[in-house]
Amino acid sequence: MCGRYRLKDPGKAFDWLEVEPSFELKPRYNIALTQPVPVVPVAGKIEEMPWGILPAWTREKRLMINARSETVREKTSFRESFTRRRCLVSADGFYEWTAGKRSHLFTLNDDDPFALAGFWEVAEEVPRCCLLTTSANSVLEPIHDRMPVIVSREDWEEWFSPGELADRSFQRIMAPYRAEEMTSLTVSPLVNSARVDDPRCSEPLPPTFGI
Repeated sequence: MCGRYRLKDPGKAFDWLEVEPSFELKPRYNIALTQPVPVVPVAGKIEEMPWGILPAWTREKRLMINARSETVREKTSFRESFTRRRCLVSADGFYEWTAGKRSHLFTLNDDDPFALAGFWEVAEEVPRCCLLTTSANSVLEPIHDRMPVIVSREDWEEWFSPGELADRSFQRIMAPYRAEEMTSLTVSPLVNSARVDDPRCSEPLPPTFGI
């Protein structure tokens, strides 16, 4: 799953996404569920939405922050939103944890921003977003068996087009991102707390800490 992510340079991310936000967003180092996040619902537009949707079928009002790409087209709770309201969520890193709560940050090799695949829906008159996950690539596998779906720029136009994605396109976009373009760092345990959101969260620990 993807439970925390980073956007330390929102200005750079907005330029890369070719959007002009109407709101100010400070650097974020530990973005967590329920918090407002920058979402691109259509090409050239960016909005803030809380992270986590409220499916109609859940009576406990339990937030769903991730959906599995393998079943998103089949589950009635996600199918319509995925078909009609796909979006991108800007990030420049995301975190995962080992069973021992060791924290790891995953980024692109050049530390540039990237686009996470998601979809959005309106619950209680509030637009909310959910991220998609896929199987882990070889960089993630030692830490976790899932990773967020990262959408390459060449797929944005098709991703934003409403309606069913062709099977070939769906499989290509949902595939684990290229491992040779990603890197990982063991980082400070401060990121374990959603109350901490500053540069210390992504500071690397010495290699002797291991996995």
